[in-house]
Amino acid sequence: MTTTVQGHPRAPTDYDWLVIGGGPHGRFIAASIAQAAPAARLAVVDPMPAMAAWRARAAACGMRYLRSSNAHHLGARADSLRRFAAARGYDEAHALGYYRRPSLALFDAHARAELGTPRHIPRGARRLSREHGAWRVELDHAAPTARRVVLATGPNRPYRPAGLEAAEHVFDPHFALGAPGRATVIVGGGITGAQLALRAIGAGHRVCWLTRQPPVRADFDSDPCYAGPRCLAPFAEASWAQRTALLAQARQPGTLPPDIYSAITSALASGALAWRRGEPTRRCAAGVMLADGRRIDAERVILATGFVHRPDADSVLGRAVADFDLATDAAGHLHLDRELAVAPGLHVAGRPASLQLGPMAGNIKGARLAGRVLATLAGRTKSPAPMAAAVS
Repeated sequence: MTTTVQGHPRAPTDYDWLVIGGGPHGRFIAASIAQAAPAARLAVVDPMPAMAAWRARAAACGMRYLRSSNAHHLGARADSLRRFAAARGYDEAHALGYYRRPSLALFDAHARAELGTPRHIPRGARRLSREHGAWRVELDHAAPTARRVVLATGPNRPYRPAGLEAAEHVFDPHFALGAPGRATVIVGGGITGAQLALRAIGAGHRVCWLTRQPPVRADFDSDPCYAGPRCLAPFAEASWAQRTALLAQARQPGTLPPDIYSAITSALASGALAWRRGEPTRRCAAGVMLADGRRIDAERVILATGFVHRPDADSVLGRAVADFDLATDAAGHLHLDRELAVAPGLHVAGRPASLQLGPMAGNIKGARLAGRVLATLAGRTKSPAPMAAAVS
């Protein structure tokens, strides 16, 4: 039996909402939708447990504090992290600096307490198709349907500079720092590379940190004005091309917050960490070659160079871009409407949504912005009568 919306028949679906991605964005969006529309049939699709990939990346690089302020968290209330910390006895050591940046331990404990337990489909999403006004999501050995799908798939594959394609990356799934002893080059001058270098020398490794520029201090990785309407409101009124330019202007990649800047410069001054400035061109048997002809001898080269900006062609997002001819800018940001939709009922969150959410789209603040938009949509969208879900 079909349901009817505004006089038009609609085929029944297994879910009202399927959120593809169980990281911070996907889980916060799911929690926001569930709070706004408790009767909605909702599930999160991810082959890994909730936020497992995010936690693995944090552990790999040695994160101790988030870069975000304590106002940017995964709780429903604006003050919920502060209230949680006070109620659970987290002392001042868990609130760093002027912006009271939360420790990883506090942030993670708060997220576990706040995000609830939405239905979880432990499978990978492969492809989307549009059928009878609904979305069919091709999973491993299943294909549930949903009225709305949210692609919150997190970062793309790790970025490897040309000539260093064979080098290991800190964000490889099975990366391990291993036992100390080997001479190691860590490539990447941003917060990930600096944190990894500090973690490595703390574990007794002999490390040379290779960057394109000296350490640069900045509280955040983008202009904090974009956390609120003062910058987001005019941003939303700009053309697509203007927004792309504003994103590049507002972002501050390759910078370090004060605590990491202080620790890394102290390590350099004391000689605990070696540093070279240069552009790596290729991995060689003896180490890594630089553009000016110098060679850094090393037994191990570890990349801490972030992620590629465009999704892989065989990812669910990459296939959606190709299958539905979705418009993007040169940096891979999608052209979305104000409800983060790129097609009817297909929504996108995270860094690809930057042209709507601003330069913080890929950060925790971006998760909060996306959650608010989609919760508003869910709250005014009525769900049809429940049906038995096709996937467990």
